[in-house]
Amino acid sequence: MNLDKTYKEMLIKEIKFVLKKMKEEKEPKEKLYYFSAIFGIMHRIYNLEYSSDLVFTHFVLSSIHSQINSRIQIPDDTIKIPDELFQKLEETTGKLLSAIEKDENLYEVLKKFTVLGYVTIGNGYYLYQKGQLKL
Repeated sequence: MNLDKTYKEMLIKEIKFVLKKMKEEKEPKEKLYYFSAIFGIMHRIYNLEYSSDLVFTHFVLSSIHSQINSRIQIPDDTIKIPDELFQKLEETTGKLLSAIEKDENLYEVLKKFTVLGYVTIGNGYYLYQKGQLKL
């Protein structure tokens, strides 16, 4: 991610804090609340220094946050949230942090986030039950 050193450090510091808070929390809503701070800081940064990578990452994270949040807010007896979802959300957030710190390509990490959101909707959960979609 091509960012000014100051903004990159700000982003890394925020993700580290978020990850710490997510790991401390037990409740899914609370974990998701802290997760939202990542795309929040990204929004503030790209208003100061535009980066298409940052905009793309922000879009993916805010979208999957909305998908997961919708499932939490409107529980469904048919489409359940997999027990491992929030552990995987933490792990993937850690991978995002590592990729940003090392200036690695974010594609695989963002793809993983997308799958985490997708499992909370009908077809994604169906594929998860069939064993085709793995978290």
